[in-house]
Amino acid sequence: MDQLPVEVIGNILSHLRAAGDVIVASATCRKWREACCKHLHTLSFSSNDWPIYRDLKTTRLEILITQTIFQTSGLQALSILMEDVDEFSASAVIAWLMYTRESLKQLFYNVKTMPNVNILEICGRHKLEILDLAHNSIIGVEPNYQRFPCLKYLSLSYVSISALDLHLLVSACPKIEVLKLVNPEIAMSDAQVTVELSSSTLKRVYVEAISLDKFILEADGIECLHLKDCALEVFELIGKGTLKHFKIDDVSVIHLDIGETAS
Repeated sequence: MDQLPVEVIGNILSHLRAAGDVIVASATCRKWREACCKHLHTLSFSSNDWPIYRDLKTTRLEILITQTIFQTSGLQALSILMEDVDEFSASAVIAWLMYTRESLKQLFYNVKTMPNVNILEICGRHKLEILDLAHNSIIGVEPNYQRFPCLKYLSLSYVSISALDLHLLVSACPKIEVLKLVNPEIAMSDAQVTVELSSSTLKRVYVEAISLDKFILEADGIECLHLKDCALEVFELIGKGTLKHFKIDDVSVIHLDIGETAS
């Protein structure tokens, strides 16, 4: 082990992912601590990985996460999944994201804060390729086509968002290929709830537990569409005949129109 380059050790630590395991392993010796600080590219804080997180006071947990993240440089993948933990302070979460956003390519985020943290504003216009958000609110998406120039995968689970903001968010990802929507809370602007999404790059779409009057999806290059546990009056797919896989599970739909999009 002494002969391993510090970059290789950093790669090994990155494959551990879980912050608790990384902290323990990096305490082995000075070389491993250096690898953690300079060459760690993946880090995960999850209440499922390390039960001790649930026993710590929120302020102590914030300090632990802050110290761990601030000892790294150039993180490319960050997971903060704290479903069973009380609300974090928004200032602490903002500090974590501001510190890592220049190099971050993957962000998995399920954290309750007060007030709500605007992930899009903090992490937009950078290198993010994967964004997975859960149990958060998205309000006031700016109509900016290049907000997420590198994003290819977007997942929103139990997220509160208006139909307009969802449309603008998808439009702000010019390279998006995968979209996953799980039980989103679509804010109502009028009596009829209509969602219209348009993307020329989307290839895979998964929608679960959504109830709408009308869902219109315009995706010229879509290949896979999966609807699960949905209640829709109208679902319309507008494409160019590229659809190869179409799956529906426990879906109630009055009018289904996929036109000539399926091969």
